[in-house]
Amino acid sequence: MTGEDALVMIRAALTKVSPGAGDVITFETDLVEDGVLDSLDLMNFVFQLEQMRGTRIDAIDETFDDFRVARLVAILSD
Repeated sequence: MTGEDALVMIRAALTKVSPGAGDVITFETDLVEDGVLDSLDLMNFVFQLEQMRGTRIDAIDETFDDFRVARLVAILSD
């Protein structure tokens, strides 16, 4: 998956969790620190990403705390 494909997937997952949120993110956006998603929304967001990808995203676990868009793109692009 390319970085652009990953960004499209992130935006689509964000839109499912919080309509309009996918329209305002950049690579520098931190989904938590910038107030885009709260803790409950984060769980739903990760679930949406995994559903779209069709597989579990092992790099994002209960200790994962880096929800910058650039970091998520890197994980999804691996």
